[in-house]
Amino acid sequence: MLGAYLTRFSDTIGNGWNQFWFKRESPQTISILRIVVGLVALIYALSFTSELALWFSDGGILPADRTYRLTGADDPTVSVYYWSLFYLVHTPSALYVLHAVGLLSILSFTLGFQTRVSAVIAAIFVISYAERAPMLAGLLEPLLCPVLLYMCLAPSGAYYSIDAWLRKRSGNDQPVADSYAAHIAVRLIQLHVVAFYLMMGLSKLGGISWWNGNAMWWLMAQPDHRLVDLTFLRGEKLRLLVFAWTHLVVLFELVFGLLIWFRIWRPLLTVLAIFHWLGLGLVTGHWEFAILMSGLSLAFAPWQTLAEPVEEAVQQSIAEQPLSRPSPETAEASV
Repeated sequence: MLGAYLTRFSDTIGNGWNQFWFKRESPQTISILRIVVGLVALIYALSFTSELALWFSDGGILPADRTYRLTGADDPTVSVYYWSLFYLVHTPSALYVLHAVGLLSILSFTLGFQTRVSAVIAAIFVISYAERAPMLAGLLEPLLCPVLLYMCLAPSGAYYSIDAWLRKRSGNDQPVADSYAAHIAVRLIQLHVVAFYLMMGLSKLGGISWWNGNAMWWLMAQPDHRLVDLTFLRGEKLRLLVFAWTHLVVLFELVFGLLIWFRIWRPLLTVLAIFHWLGLGLVTGHWEFAILMSGLSLAFAPWQTLAEPVEEAVQQSIAEQPLSRPSPETAEASV
């Protein structure tokens, strides 16, 4: 009896593990995510345009040797290493030429042109922007860079892309085959998103302002980065709204990472994530990060869950239909 249980236990764990990681999946989800991630990467790269030479040229604020000193990378006794394409160029003209190549590669990835190649080049450039001045990095880079690397694994240009349009134009109307790589890439993105939600939620539990309900007010009261002025909520009658918003932020970030694995919750949590990040993006000014987090909720494919009850209802109605008995006349005729 014990041996049978252990065998069943190991088979269940093994089958669950294989089902979670190693199965074929349509590249449709990863193709949708390519558009979201590509747009955010393009916005991120464009943000360097106006002050690229001011920061990174030899006469700028952070030339290569100064960045090495600030990060400790020039100390041979310390194992610190940063790599960036922008360490290879030093003049303003060379910086902008390299920057233009980076923008074109990210745009090609977003539009899905030669996606297998452009995904790798876009990831290299985005990492190069982030690693050129790591002291300037914020919330966006730790999420955007790994997600771009995951995109390199999968055929993210299979749908909604120039590659797909060119394929159909050449007469190839065959549907794109399901892919192990697409499934693994989506799983990695899902785990990364869930880890971010849980990390943010748990870190807020260590702040007293999140416990007493004042955290959202302190975010609203900072005029430097906010996109919308919501300080009118400081009134006596609206104070409870601020307290509720603060606690709902913590609750949602903790709950999302747990309930998103249940399919029935995915459409609801995806909609709530849009409102959650819309509010935080307007208050904090981190709107690129808000767009990315909202878009990556689509990694859980909520539209598939919306279609499942219809299919299940049809199958259940067919299964529940009683078998019709032949009438006596029909029975006699068959005899």
